[in-house]
Amino acid sequence: MARGKITFIERPKGYGFIETDVGLKVFFHQRWLKKIRFRDLNIGDEVVFAINRGPRGPRAYNLSLSTEDEESEPVSRPIEKIFKD
Repeated sequence: MARGKITFIERPKGYGFIETDVGLKVFFHQRWLKKIRFRDLNIGDEVVFAINRGPRGPRAYNLSLSTEDEESEPVSRPIEKIFKD
């Protein structure tokens, strides 16, 4: 799982963007959330998520709020390894 902070939310359209610690911008949509409602997310919230390749770039799925006791995989891998076919 990757970690990042929400940097943008477009509530009427149901999507937003997350920035990881290494500066990767990742798209997310409300239908890919896990155990949280879209309306409860705010800019600055720390989240954990999985990344896959979308038609326009990286996208987050299984997104949930970060908790202190969750272990996550650091996102310090090069983008080529994240999207390795």
